[in-house]
Formats: sequence, structure tokens, C-alpha cells
Amino acid sequence: MMDKHTDDTSWINYRPEDVEVHRQSENREWTPFFWAILKFMCLFYHRVVVPCKRVCFSCSVDRFRKRSRAGVVERPERYDAELDPLLVAHEYQDAGNESRPWDVESRGEISPLVARDSCPACDALWWNRDGVTKRYTEREIGVGRWNHRGSGALSSLLLLGALTIITYDIVNFMKELWGQPDLILKLMRKLTLYIVLLVYPLLSLCSKLRSLLTSRTPSFQWASALNARYLVKQAQVLDIGNKGLPQKMFFCFCMATPLLTAVYRFFIFTVISGCCFQVTTILTSIVGIIFNQAFGLYLYLFHLLRVSFQRQFNLLTLYIRDHEGEERRCRGAFFSTVVDFHCFKGLVNLSIFVMFPAFVFAISSNLTYQYMLANSPCITGNPLNMNISHHSLRLAWSEIILSLGSYLVAIGGIQVDYVFNNFVTNLLHLRSSKHRIFWDTLIKDINHVTQDSYFYLVTIIFSFISIFLTFNFSSQDVTDLVVCNTTSIVCV
Repeated sequence: MMDKHTDDTSWINYRPEDVEVHRQSENREWTPFFWAILKFMCLFYHRVVVPCKRVCFSCSVDRFRKRSRAGVVERPERYDAELDPLLVAHEYQDAGNESRPWDVESRGEISPLVARDSCPACDALWWNRDGVTKRYTEREIGVGRWNHRGSGALSSLLLLGALTIITYDIVNFMKELWGQPDLILKLMRKLTLYIVLLVYPLLSLCSKLRSLLTSRTPSFQWASALNARYLVKQAQVLDIGNKGLPQKMFFCFCMATPLLTAVYRFFIFTVISGCCFQVTTILTSIVGIIFNQAFGLYLYLFHLLRVSFQRQFNLLTLYIRDHEGEERRCRGAFFSTVVDFHCFKGLVNLSIFVMFPAFVFAISSNLTYQYMLANSPCITGNPLNMNISHHSLRLAWSEIILSLGSYLVAIGGIQVDYVFNNFVTNLLHLRSSKHRIFWDTLIKDINHVTQDSYFYLVTIIFSFISIFLTFNFSSQDVTDLVVCNTTSIVCV
């Protein structure tokens, strides 16, 4: 999928030095919509989002070695922290600063100066959309008004509250449906819905735990992708201050879809069925809209990160082309970008692992319900029940199609590996015999960071299990699909 934030076929002829570096428009604040998304999604945790200095992994390791040679005794837990590139980049961003905690420069009160000991790979961490090193402060991009004191605690409490609400609903309908063989299909259908809604708040809370426990959560590396520092760093290559959010139409779609489905649901269970208004039903609907909005914006963040990495990999290809043979410079920029991308890839894979079987089960269960309703005397013998059931199925199908379609558009496919594969292909086209050792080293690095994923296999297995379970539920009570409570009917 191509959009105006990605590059056309002429990008390979682009050179960063041809760009006028000091453009006044670059100092414009980023669009409030970006900060509103981060605020609504409870992504703020660290008091400081933009550090005064970013240090590449190579420099962090070099300083770690220097301290060891100087006889500095490190705490054992610091070893993992100093040798984890994601912790260095997004959790311990002050690892390269001599003063700890953060100084006033990082809070936007003083414009950060170029570090005298910074290397080209460190400078690459500040690339703008033109591949030019452009440092900025929190004041310049306008984050200070959104990331106020207590934002981290507030975000954590809201996520815990969201998980509590979902857990409470799950416990309630489990009490009602558990142990009834003829209602297993309905139980599983409701669980698939709640699993999809549970994905974002649970993963976001894991990101907070990652920031809190740092080196004690080595298996949570993917969680750094839901760190505000990570998102700001990736968004800087999109020129949000001038162009705004990428793919505004898709953003509006993600925002409007939950509202439209909520209106349709309200129409079905008030106008068509003639159910009475209840305060609890209205509150439940409002909470459902909020959760669906969060899921839609979660998919939009996928799109934003995917587009930013496409741009960043193109800039990295140009950078390696222009500095061919400079091994330390190119490897430093390469590792910084690839490590961040694999973090994003891990988040996408985990989301696929949870959501895709749920989508498959939802599709197969709706097909099963549709055929079973046609053979139910209670439904076919009552025109009102028949009308409600048809609209309910249309609502369910529309939610499945819109959710799955939004995911495919956000990622640009089922998985995001193609972004890195395109980068590797472009890089191999630039390979020359003049710098054979340089390219051999770079190819070894590419082979080292390229990891095989088993999520496809596991996801397929769970999907087949979902289909098998669905079509083996042959004696289910489908009349419960038609009740006056926004989800189900009663045969009267």
C-alpha cells in the first residue's frame, strides 16, 4: 500500500545534502492529534519523552567497557541493562549522559546542543524525514502540555481499570454460560470478542511493566514498541509538524468505525426489537465504544509505525550508499534501526498470535449460527425474531470484516516482514566489489538479525482448532441470540 508518506520509485536518486537543512517550518509543533492518540491510549509513562542526548548501542557498549577497564564495579542487573539495545534506546536513554537523573535540557527549557563525543550513528538517531540530523526538544514538538506530572500513574491506573472492567464482564457471563453444553458456542463467541478487546490494554500494561522492571523482563522486549519514547522517535521521520498524521483517511476510518457500529447496534436493539432504554445498557454501550476506539487506534499505531519504518529503511539505504566502506558508521545506524524494527515486529507477531485465531473462530461461528438459525422453529416462526437475528448477524459480520480489513490495511498484509525484506533487497542491489569486506560484514549482520518466526505455524494450528470446535457444536441453543440486551433474543 502506497501513501504520501512513503517513497516513490525515484527515492533512490535522493541525496540528503541536497536538502535545505535549516527550514523554519521544521520547528513547528507536532499535530495535537498525535499527542491526543498517545494520551487516549495511555502510552505516557516516563516523565521525559525526548532526551537531551541519544546514544547508539555501540557507544553504550564502549562506555560500558571503559568503566570495566577503569575498575568501576557494576551491579549485576546493570549488565543486562547496558547490553540490551532496546533498554539503552528507550528505557535508559540517559545511559550516555554523565549527569543522572535527567538535566533541565531534556525538559525543553534549553535547546540541546550537539554532543561533542557523539558519533555518526548517534546522530542518525535524530534523523528527520530528509535524513538530516535535526535535534529537537519537548517544548518544540509540544509534548509538555500532554505529558504532565502524574501522567504515568494515571495511564497505569486507567489500564488497570480497563482490565478490571473486562475481567468483571467475563466473570459475569462465565457464571451464566459455564457448564451448559447447549450454550458453549455462545460462550466462545463472547470470549473471542473480549479477547480482541483485551489485547491492547494488556499489552500496554506489559509495556509499563517493562519500563518499571527494565532488565528483569527480558522476554518483554516487544513491549518497548508501546513506549512513548519509541513512538516519538519513529514519528520524527514522518514530518508530523508540517504534514500531520499519515493517512488521515485511515485515521478517520479507525475513529468512525466504532461509532457507526454502535449506532447500528443501538438501532437494532431499540428501534427494531422495541426494547426499553436502560441506564446499564447505555453505560455498557458507551464503555464498549471506548474499548473499540482504543482497538481502532491500536491498529492505526501499527500503520504509523509501518510507514515510519518504510521511510527510515529508505533513508538508511541512502546512508549506506553514501558512506559505503565506513563500517562503524554504517553498522551503527543499521543496528539501531533494525533493533527497533524487530521490536515492532515482535509486537505485531504477538497481536497476530492472539487475534487471528479469534477472527477465524468468529467467522466460523457466525457461519454456523447462520445455518442453525434457518432450522430453528422459534426464529423462523416469529417475524420479529427473524428480523432481529438477521440484523444481528449483519452487525457481527460487519464488525469482523471491518476489524480484519483495518488490520490488513494497517500492516499492509498479514505480517510486516516484507518491510525489512524490501530493505535487504534494495541493499543487495547496491553491493559492489570495491568494498567487498564491508559488504561481507554487513551481509553477516543481516543474516544474524534475520530471525525465523514460528507464529505462523502456531496461529494456523489454533485457527484449525477453532474451526474444528465450531463445526462440532451441533446441538446449540440459537434462540438465545435474540434478547433485549445488545447481544442476544428470547424465544417467547
